[in-house]
Amino acid sequence: MIVSMSLGYLFMYVPLLIAVALVIGASRHEKRHLIFDQVKKNAVWITSFMLGIYVVLQVVSWQV
Repeated sequence: MIVSMSLGYLFMYVPLLIAVALVIGASRHEKRHLIFDQVKKNAVWITSFMLGIYVVLQVVSWQV
């Protein structure tokens, strides 16, 4: 069984990801270009972390 995610959840994920990454970036830097560099790094990190959790849960669901 493969867990699927509807497109609606992805549309909710993108603004939340941008907001969280902007807050983290703005709390660390004051210059705009440094903030946006930090936003890119945080967005990639958060997305890869969540994909990693998804993969682990998917493997566990296959085992059950």
